[in-house]
Amino acid sequence: MQPQTIASWAEAEGRYEILFYPASAPSLDEPLSPRELEVAKLVATGLSSKIIAHTLGISNWTVCTHLRRTFSKLGVTTRAAMVARLHQTGSLR
Repeated sequence: MQPQTIASWAEAEGRYEILFYPASAPSLDEPLSPRELEVAKLVATGLSSKIIAHTLGISNWTVCTHLRRTFSKLGVTTRAAMVARLHQTGSLR
């Protein structure tokens, strides 16, 4: 389902308002692995790849691999877009 965007004229303020209403929480076509989700949750807290690697006891290269796969599954290209998409799907709860 596509999100719905509604533009309306705010007469009192003389400007347009853009309202965004997600039709429903989108689902993931291909689910993330438990480790991919764990890395994504740490990214959502603002940690760098280097700190995530140290925290999980894995290499920075492995963290980057998990992120690349996650980006691919979600169809995003940035960490911020990944976090936003996971919030939309309810995966970061």
